[in-house]
Amino acid sequence: RRLPAAVLLLAAMAAAGGLTAALAPAASAEIWTAGAGTRILPSTRPGPSATIALSAARNEYEGVQIGLRGAWKRDVVVTWLSDSHRLLASNSRLHEVKFVKVRRPTTRSGGKRGYYPDPLVPRDFGTPFSVGSPVFSQYTPPAAPKSSSLYVLFHVPLHTSPGAYTGRLRVRNGDEVVDLPVTLRVWSFGWQRLSTPTAFVLNVNNLGKSIAGAGVKFKGHNRQRIVQAAFKMLKEHGVTPFMIDALPKVKKDGSFDASAYRKAALPYLGTSDLDLQTTQIPWTRWFPYQPWRRTPNHPRLVDYLTHMCRFYKANGWQDRAYGFYLDEPTSTAQERYAEVMARTLHKASARAGYRAPFMLTDDPRPTTLHRVLPQNRFLWNDVDIWATRYYYYFGRVPVLRTLQKKGVKSWWYTYANSKVREMPNFVLEKSLADQRAWGWLMKQWQVDGLLYWATNRWGDAKTGKGWRDPYRDPLSYWVPGARVCNGEAMLIYPGYYPRYGLRDPFAEPVSSLRLEALRDGLEDLEYLKMADVCGSGARKFVRDTVKRITWYPYKVRYGHVFTYPRYRRTQSWYLAARQELAERIEPYWAQ
Repeated sequence: RRLPAAVLLLAAMAAAGGLTAALAPAASAEIWTAGAGTRILPSTRPGPSATIALSAARNEYEGVQIGLRGAWKRDVVVTWLSDSHRLLASNSRLHEVKFVKVRRPTTRSGGKRGYYPDPLVPRDFGTPFSVGSPVFSQYTPPAAPKSSSLYVLFHVPLHTSPGAYTGRLRVRNGDEVVDLPVTLRVWSFGWQRLSTPTAFVLNVNNLGKSIAGAGVKFKGHNRQRIVQAAFKMLKEHGVTPFMIDALPKVKKDGSFDASAYRKAALPYLGTSDLDLQTTQIPWTRWFPYQPWRRTPNHPRLVDYLTHMCRFYKANGWQDRAYGFYLDEPTSTAQERYAEVMARTLHKASARAGYRAPFMLTDDPRPTTLHRVLPQNRFLWNDVDIWATRYYYYFGRVPVLRTLQKKGVKSWWYTYANSKVREMPNFVLEKSLADQRAWGWLMKQWQVDGLLYWATNRWGDAKTGKGWRDPYRDPLSYWVPGARVCNGEAMLIYPGYYPRYGLRDPFAEPVSSLRLEALRDGLEDLEYLKMADVCGSGARKFVRDTVKRITWYPYKVRYGHVFTYPRYRRTQSWYLAARQELAERIEPYWAQ
């Protein structure tokens, strides 16, 4: 059913707890609802809510969790009842939230050993499945009841009419059956796609390793089906891998067959296909497979990059492609090498009639701050995208602001380090606010893009090589004698995993609570951008709203600064702020 506008107030009251007495289950109930940004642990007690009340923009994804508590093994089935609006039933996905077992907590994170919910294993509405089975990462069943959860993800198609849509989900948890009322408020506004550029490394080889035993060879058409499914899934979450899985066959003279390469690139960059908004130019320390690829200003390298830039321009993709050749230079010699490589790209792209941006994972420094952080003013005219470590970012803000005024882009990236407890990151043990906060922080600090060094590090924690089952062992990064990290560089899980009933080798990767929280934060950023232009006083309203989520209680200055913004660690703050933004935007958009 679709609710009339007059009923929206009641739905809002229910979401805020105003109807709790009428809708709350009995204290002994074993089925309840919780927000998408909540972690329901085995020890979590049932909550008071037995309703689902959500709001979303058009083309937004919005999730909710259903908590389950009961005996160690039981059947669960979730079904849309017949009086539910088709929009809800047709645009929702059901997941079982599996646990991963942390044996060695992330160093300095404050985390503890135990079971953490994270992988979102797809399930079908109307089909029973077993919960609590003691296989691999599920908890070993003690005598007392334990909790787990389901994750229901809604998507609002772009052209959905605004208003409220209602339905009912019937949840059977063992012997208990509860009908959960569902209300989804759709706003008048929305977006074609998330606008924040991102660059996350996707290890294609690990995708191939993940289907071992499926009887499918990871090559040719099979490879492209599997890789493109991963790209599509990540795109839906606002994440773009660095480089498409298509390389030109480059000749010794730097030329390649542009027609053949266009055919290979279209599934990724074509407007009727994935239509990725960013892509790394295929130029790295290992590609092209020619000896001149590492030699600055080599005539063949310049020719190759010229051909590549002309290729992008001929297809209308020149605004998406960037060069990224050197990662984290640590000396003046390395930065000088980055300088000449940037100039090589700019020389080549000038022949194509534009300037291809050169990205560098470094930070601009007018003075020497450390032996591995020398001054680098000589780079300032050549680097177009400064991708700065979050670790250093807050001592570079004044310089980055100056460069941004000249048209330079400022990106940033995080990783687990000695400050892991103070900084938002992707480790398992911390609050899901760590991922959602990124959108708010990017607005606060005028950051243009987000980079991350891996999404599917499923190899050995020390080397990254070989194979490690991420469902069984979430320890993904290990520097002997320094630190261990759970979930670092590992935001997705294999989509082929027969032990969890995932038997399709061509399925997209399995998402995680952390990846969903990141998308929520990037969607929040869309709200912030829209609210920024809604009427008199809009910018002040947005600034004040952001400051309730994140604030910096220190003086902003250039230097060796290791103080970081504070940010809210509970989801209720984000939901309340997002609601205020929506109510600010709606009257302007609905006109």
